[in-house]
Amino acid sequence: EKETYNLKDIEHAKLVAEKFKLKTETIDITPALEAIKKTIPVFDDENKLSKGNLKARTRMLYLYYYANRLNLIVCGSSDKSETMMGYFTKWGDVAADISPIMDLYKTQVQKLARHMGIPKEIVEKPPSPTLWPGQTAEEELGIKYETLDLILYGLEHFMETEEIAEQLGLQKDLVEKVKERWLKMEHKRRMPLTTKLQYRTVGFDFRIPFTQ
Repeated sequence: EKETYNLKDIEHAKLVAEKFKLKTETIDITPALEAIKKTIPVFDDENKLSKGNLKARTRMLYLYYYANRLNLIVCGSSDKSETMMGYFTKWGDVAADISPIMDLYKTQVQKLARHMGIPKEIVEKPPSPTLWPGQTAEEELGIKYETLDLILYGLEHFMETEEIAEQLGLQKDLVEKVKERWLKMEHKRRMPLTTKLQYRTVGFDFRIPFTQ
């Protein structure tokens, strides 16, 4: 596993692309990432999170250049579990024009993948944003997705933490921890905050359809 890519992930991506007859192009973003690092006076190679987020945002530059150049749109891969927990890079891996699976929990995405015939080794591999070697989502979040998704489902349906904990046989503290993070990360799911000065504010009051 390299700093900027994982060969196994590339292999898996190609397997899925071949199954659905999708065209692929592999680009090593390492040279661009290294060049960007050198231009940042305060860059700290020891800060894994900031460095990892920079990698996700560098990849986003490439995706949007291709979309712009070829008159295409960027398709996102974020799911509901990641989105509710704010487990993504702001303006990085979540940046997309459409996100087909964003309203499906991680465990639902895995079931859908099995139904669609995605290879077992891909479906069952430990989820990871791959911002640095050895990173796994469940280890960072401190909870298994099977449990997390049930808690999030309860929160989505306005259940109280005590009720969720009782029905799932979990400690109330764990449910509270998930709820706290869900609410704390709302800023990552919204347009930038602004001061409301006019009758209708862009990003908040307008409800204009995407297509006319």
